[in-house]
Amino acid sequence: MAKLNNDTWAGLVLLAFSLVQIFYLTPSQVELHRDFTSLALSPRLFCYITGGTLAFLSAILIFLSLRENGRMEAMAAPSRSWQPLMRGLFSTAVACAYVALAQYLGFFVSTALAMIVFLIYFGVRKWTGILLFLVIILGFIYLLFVQALKVIMPDGLLF
Repeated sequence: MAKLNNDTWAGLVLLAFSLVQIFYLTPSQVELHRDFTSLALSPRLFCYITGGTLAFLSAILIFLSLRENGRMEAMAAPSRSWQPLMRGLFSTAVACAYVALAQYLGFFVSTALAMIVFLIYFGVRKWTGILLFLVIILGFIYLLFVQALKVIMPDGLLF
């Protein structure tokens, strides 16, 4: 049996997490509002959409990594680098700061700051692209969650 590469392991872990989210976490943690008679525009809908999307993309990752596994075995193994670990640690630190700042600055301000940091760190340099991305994503979040689903976002000093 061939050795599983990192993409296969990541896909398996993400697939397992998505199945736990779909079949256990969402039904037990996200209640249906009494205003909604079906799943349409209920808080559970987004959880099922994200869980299903994650499961689908994880299955694609597993399939592609298994298909490429035979081709990659013929190539020499790349040298190990600290860069992936440092990117992971940086992303974790930014995510922790984002969660901590949300209660002080508010959801939308802290989300905008975290998104700007991530975009710049991962190579986006055009400010017009960053601002356009922020307006579209934050506008979508506001319309879907605050207006349509009536989700109460953390308020801070600014918003």
